[in-house]
This record gives sequence, C-alpha cells and structure tokens, in this order.
Amino acid sequence: MNSQIFFQLFSLFAVVTAGPLVILLLVFNNRKL
Repeated sequence: MNSQIFFQLFSLFAVVTAGPLVILLLVFNNRKL
C-alpha cells in the first residue's frame, strides 16, 4: 500500500472528523456568551 495514499486518506478523515467538532465548539462558545 502506498504511504502517500494512506496519508491523503488520513488527512481527509481528520478534516471530516475535526470539522463538526470545530463547528460545535464555535456554537457552544457563542451560546455561552
């Protein structure tokens, strides 16, 4: 298995996972204010 392809898949998975978490943090901070 090519390591570059694995790194791209891991980057895509990280973005998909971190995206909603960042949005939830922003909404929670705005709601706290």
